[in-house]
Amino acid sequence: MSHIEQIPAYLTWKIRHKVMYPDLDFDKAILPNDDDGLHLGLFDENVLISVVSLFRNGDSMQFRKFATRSEYQHKGYGSEILRYLMEYSKNEGCNHIWCNARKSASGFYSSFGFIETEKISHANGYDYVIMERTL
Repeated sequence: MSHIEQIPAYLTWKIRHKVMYPDLDFDKAILPNDDDGLHLGLFDENVLISVVSLFRNGDSMQFRKFATRSEYQHKGYGSEILRYLMEYSKNEGCNHIWCNARKSASGFYSSFGFIETEKISHANGYDYVIMERTL
């Protein structure tokens, strides 16, 4: 049975690197403001499967570096942690949530009610779009 809990930032780094930046230096997985974030991990049978980091700004919550280990993708774990972080953000008094989504993942976020903005960027070989939703 899976569960989600708060974890220290350093536990997110290996999964971030392996899933998001396998061909780049390990440092690309570390955010300069990781100490300011709330980091969540989804565990199944004590195995860390999915990670995400939350950063609050007023009544808005940004999530960053959302990564699920490749061998566990398309099994509902990412959906579970995304639903959790939306509910968590709402319970914390936020009315807006957003992310810089890889363009290739925009369909996943759209299925949860996120809307693409016109803010598009390119970094580390990927196209990104800011996606947001009201809570």
